[in-house]
Amino acid sequence: MDLVWILVLLPIVASAALVSITSERVHYYLCSAVLILSGGTALTLYGSPEIFTFHLSSVAEGGIVVADVLLLLYFAYQGVKFKSRMVMILAVMQLLLYLFAKLISPVETAPEIVVDTLSKFMFLIINIVGGIIILFSIRYMKDESADPFKKRVFIAGLLFFLSVMNAIVCADSMLLFFLLFEMTTLSSYLLIAFRNDEISRSNALRALWMNQIGGVVILLGALVAISGFDTLSISELLEHSGQMVVLSVALLSMAALVKGASIPFDGWLLGAMVAPTPVSAMLHSATMVKIAPYLILKLSPALGGTLLGEFLSVIGASVFVAASYLALSRFVFKEILGYSTIALLGLMISLAAIGTESSISIAMVLILFHALSKALLFLAAGVLEKQYHVKSIEEMKGMIQRAPKTVGYIVFGFVSLTLPPFGLFMGKLFAITSVTSILHERPWLLIVLLGMIVGSVLLVLLYFKVASALLSHPSDTVLTKREHLPFGYHIPLILLSFLILFTAVGYTLVQNDRLLALFALPLLIVFLLPIMIRAMERYDRIQPYHCGEKESFDAALVYFEPSVFTQRLIYWGFGAMFVALLLAGALS
Repeated sequence: MDLVWILVLLPIVASAALVSITSERVHYYLCSAVLILSGGTALTLYGSPEIFTFHLSSVAEGGIVVADVLLLLYFAYQGVKFKSRMVMILAVMQLLLYLFAKLISPVETAPEIVVDTLSKFMFLIINIVGGIIILFSIRYMKDESADPFKKRVFIAGLLFFLSVMNAIVCADSMLLFFLLFEMTTLSSYLLIAFRNDEISRSNALRALWMNQIGGVVILLGALVAISGFDTLSISELLEHSGQMVVLSVALLSMAALVKGASIPFDGWLLGAMVAPTPVSAMLHSATMVKIAPYLILKLSPALGGTLLGEFLSVIGASVFVAASYLALSRFVFKEILGYSTIALLGLMISLAAIGTESSISIAMVLILFHALSKALLFLAAGVLEKQYHVKSIEEMKGMIQRAPKTVGYIVFGFVSLTLPPFGLFMGKLFAITSVTSILHERPWLLIVLLGMIVGSVLLVLLYFKVASALLSHPSDTVLTKREHLPFGYHIPLILLSFLILFTAVGYTLVQNDRLLALFALPLLIVFLLPIMIRAMERYDRIQPYHCGEKESFDAALVYFEPSVFTQRLIYWGFGAMFVALLLAGALS
């Protein structure tokens, strides 16, 4: 259990130290030490088969109550200060529900903290991927126009975020989970509002009130568990059966959908793009949104084979398709990555809700590879933003000449999302196989199967659209000097690329399937692309003509704009599904 406390306390200590240190070199040493120590600790815990439990003392429980009340009062204050009625109302609602839940809560006998295999798995992602993102943020913030102290506070905030995430994935008490859930909401609110302009503040407030909805349903789920089984322990709740269990699990699942930015709650995650890029990378890959599939995986014993589980799986698959479709209408690179994150989170949730051993394993594979690949893509997007002031697809044309290294990282990120033998491709392939194998038992899963197929096709089209812009070679592009990628950018990108390759090879070996090795052959084409492009520079290129007029095709400009009716149909439809999920929990 001492190792777990290292993961929780080390980032907090490092964040406090970093605020008072002005030397950038010392920042690198400090954050590197956190990455090595926390990553090594996570690996050690993952290799241990033991399940750790911990009871909080009465003093700690009192501190949690004080922290909860102060946090909710702060939310209410922010609502009053910035005239956000939704933030204020939801904060007051949470405060009343929390105090009532605390008033009627039993004397807890179950441990409030449980470190199981799922927690240890999440530790790996949070600390290794999150630690690399923090290293990147040191160099990124050097180019940010802000006060030096504020920059240090920003990096310290990212470290604090790691600490909260390490705590939440081992919290078994619903009220403790609620506090940490809202602590992630607080962290994201402050980080999104970092630049303190009107658009940043507006998007931060939207993230705040949307995530507060998740807090409300967690408290409602806790009240159901207390009244039905006199417990606040998620593990104890899952040991029971009956309508009250299903209702409580349905409410907790709704919180997961909110935190995972599932439609119609996607607005808060897309709005987070106004923050510095390390925030986007942290939210999308290593930390906050991963609470969504994590919580569904934790609840999977009560979901597998039930009507609620099947309905949640259908919602996840529908989000996978809808978010992939909506992403095709976007031109800002980070927004495209954001929608693809929402889509893949839907796929993870869908698999976790099915609840079979195979689907759970595949969901965990997707979580791991998605974290690595999306971190790589967001950090590379940050390089384009800071070094070349490029944000949209249209601005990316000819970047293969201007920034071949950065483009190489982005293309490799797309490869790891779409081609074998990487885990996302294999995960989607095995997911389709897994669902097909139980289709005769659960015919509802036909919708899930179709969603997986259609969503996968749309995402490949999306990535091809972006890659075609990056690899385009317009004749009017002016060659510039060789790209210089700063050390602070290069090392994190190299580390993530290595981890993607390492895990892909490890996954192939674990599966012990020679066919997977053959799947790696398409990678040769990717690695040969730079050589092919360089070779083509020696030749003149002419555009095709038709009837005397130029007729060119640019895949990057393929535009899929849904009509207003279609967009309303999507959002109202998912809103109805959200309500139906609650009804399914109440009526099951």
